[in-house]
Amino acid sequence: MSRRAIAGAAYERSTRGYHRRAAISSSGISSSGSLGPPTSAQRILDATAVLPPGALLGGWAAAYVHGVDDLDGRDHLTLAPLPVPILLPPGLRRRSTPALSYRQSARPPRSETVHELPVTTLWRTVFDLARWAPDVTEAVVAVDAVLAARLLTRGTLERHISSAPSRRGIAQVRTAVTLARAGVRSPWESRLRMFATLEVGMVTLQPNRAVFDRSGRLLGIPDLLDTDAGLAIEYDGASWRAERSHGHRDRRQHREDNIREERLERAGLVVVRVDKADLIQHRTELAGRLRAARAEGMDRDRGRDGWTVDEPEGWYGLPA
Repeated sequence: MSRRAIAGAAYERSTRGYHRRAAISSSGISSSGSLGPPTSAQRILDATAVLPPGALLGGWAAAYVHGVDDLDGRDHLTLAPLPVPILLPPGLRRRSTPALSYRQSARPPRSETVHELPVTTLWRTVFDLARWAPDVTEAVVAVDAVLAARLLTRGTLERHISSAPSRRGIAQVRTAVTLARAGVRSPWESRLRMFATLEVGMVTLQPNRAVFDRSGRLLGIPDLLDTDAGLAIEYDGASWRAERSHGHRDRRQHREDNIREERLERAGLVVVRVDKADLIQHRTELAGRLRAARAEGMDRDRGRDGWTVDEPEGWYGLPA
């Protein structure tokens, strides 16, 4: 390609020395005529083009290549793209950029080739995600996402971490593996569970546990369930789904969520609904709401419970 050819609107710079067709990176053209941002997959491919010898894709990029779709390299608050993590072999140094985050490795990391891309092994990916996370909550979010993708079991992670050598960040990795749970359906459910666990002290919450009536009919599967208090906590994912679908609220899902919650309440469960704003802007108020709801549930007349978590004969769960 000539310099003149790539200077027009049909091409855009991806990384230093490389350009791509603008249409490849966009999610479409908006009503204003502007191109959308590059997809996570495209940004990973852009980074792969400039990988130094011996370097690997790591962190969220490696997890995404392995098949963890929820770890898509976007900031969970702003949805801004995060830099692609690249793990460098010992002795090689590069300066990070807004698009690429270079990290040093003390020893040559084990690698895999997935979809023809060089990535850290799945366990190393989980390990790095948890230790690089800014806090325990985000470390658990990452581990939950890997478990949700069914790439590793919690037992496998526990065996790995029990034999892992002492390294910087190892304490946070151990804590995250201990707190992680299988069956979580979104990163915001993980954040809600960690808020309730770490800041309110609700340590027995079960994610996505099926609840039935006394006849064995399914009432619903709350995002979080405290069986002792008869408390169901639901994350209102409508806003999260809207962001992921570029602003189109999933009205059908929202309606189904409301109907399910009404069934749970009629059966005697206390239901608390939480959204993204509660977890970001109203944390003190949310903590009070959760404590009050749990106290209400603990004081209920248990003889009037019309629900159970005992699975009826023939129940094999719902498809993921």
